[in-house]
Amino acid sequence: MARPIWTGALSFGLVTVPVSLYSATEDHTTHFRQIQRGTSDRVRIRRVNERTGEEVAFGDIVKGYDLGDHQYVVIDPGELDEIAPGRSHVIAVSAFVDLSAVDPVYFSGSYYLAPRGEEFARIYALLLEALEESGRAAVASFVMRGKEYLTAIRPAGEVLQLHTLHYADEVRDPRQELPGLPDRAGVDPQQLTAARQLIDALSAEWNPEEYRDSFEDRVRELIDAKRAGNEITSAETAPEATNVIDLMAALRRSLDRAEGRPDAAEAAEPAPEQPEQPERPDPQAPRAGDGGGKVSRLPENLSGLSKAELYARATAQGIPGRSKMTRDQLREALTGASRKRGRRSSVA
Repeated sequence: MARPIWTGALSFGLVTVPVSLYSATEDHTTHFRQIQRGTSDRVRIRRVNERTGEEVAFGDIVKGYDLGDHQYVVIDPGELDEIAPGRSHVIAVSAFVDLSAVDPVYFSGSYYLAPRGEEFARIYALLLEALEESGRAAVASFVMRGKEYLTAIRPAGEVLQLHTLHYADEVRDPRQELPGLPDRAGVDPQQLTAARQLIDALSAEWNPEEYRDSFEDRVRELIDAKRAGNEITSAETAPEATNVIDLMAALRRSLDRAEGRPDAAEAAEPAPEQPEQPERPDPQAPRAGDGGGKVSRLPENLSGLSKAELYARATAQGIPGRSKMTRDQLREALTGASRKRGRRSSVA
């Protein structure tokens, strides 16, 4: 059972419902401990007084605002709670807005809100149902761990989700911060059409379970390999930037690959012979040169494709479980699918 990270009340108008706040996500990152090279001795970080070098107990640490010249305004952590009376225990709703109007750049963290007791479930359900029917989200603020948060609260099935938001002055204006933003009026119409076709070819329903943290998988593979005394292959190199001159050709080749067709470069290079060994040779099956007989097409050479290119083909062909596959597994799955199509065409 999850433990709440904050308890208080959710207030909208004159209605108040006691709630608890829970984290909606969890960290699966592999964590390491610091040890001294060549030993198994752990390295620990301690809070020390930089003048005396002595360790300082956590309870003796206060906050200091630096004025310069070694001068500080000293603030006790409890004083921060005192300047926000009540607000540190209340999520106060100030407005209801259309959630689609909130730019995703404002979103920060995600949490669940739950009623703090069965006796408050009815009020909680009322707000949940009202938000769902209105299609709106509640904008609210509250104080947690010495910081005031702006939040959006929205219905998500049987639970209210609370998303912390960045304030407007925390979001950078890309027009002022980023150099060299393009002039969209200069986009080539033919390239735009090809790009849209590529997007359509790679479009799919959003299914978060199809995606994995591939880097985290490689970290665990590295740990397992080193435990077994083995080496692990290096990761694939990053692709080079697309040459603007060859942009249209790159778009066409990408579209060919997404739709499972060999691109022009692949068609120009003969694939190495990979004779297929049928499971049960059929003496009645037509052979090459029999005239009019259909011959199974050899599996396409996929060894030169990157994992991203293989994944795009697997997506276009609807191969299940592709998000969890390695590069070699994707290649084997595509080769198997090609052989199955070849056998079907020979039977036909």
